[in-house]
Amino acid sequence: MENKMQDFPEPNYNVHAFYYVWYGNPQFDGKYVHWDHPLLPHWDPKVASGYPTGRHQPPDDIGANFYPALGPYSSRDPSVLEEHMRQLRTADVGVLAVSWYPRSMNDDNGEEIDNLLPLVLDAADKYQLKVVLILKE
Repeated sequence: MENKMQDFPEPNYNVHAFYYVWYGNPQFDGKYVHWDHPLLPHWDPKVASGYPTGRHQPPDDIGANFYPALGPYSSRDPSVLEEHMRQLRTADVGVLAVSWYPRSMNDDNGEEIDNLLPLVLDAADKYQLKVVLILKE
């Protein structure tokens, strides 16, 4: 069933939401990205010694406090972008704040997002959402 813009509240451009586009899965990215980040140690070495080390092991063990309803998705999956934009518009969000690294820089996983930004911009535009970039240095 296709959504019509009149079915949504007007976007509130005073409401911004951070939208992280750094997630990946084997289907779209050839591997898990960010879902498998290292296990974070306890700040006290004595306490930390009693806990496992290594990395999260998706799809059941992911690096997040809450398991996403869409599973460990890829930010490059068009159906995920569509669903996220629909959810944001339903929540009366008007602006997405997306972190962006210049081409000479990457996040901790070394993944560039330049080829993903047009997909995000198109999906956001479809739902009358605006996108601002948070420039990383």
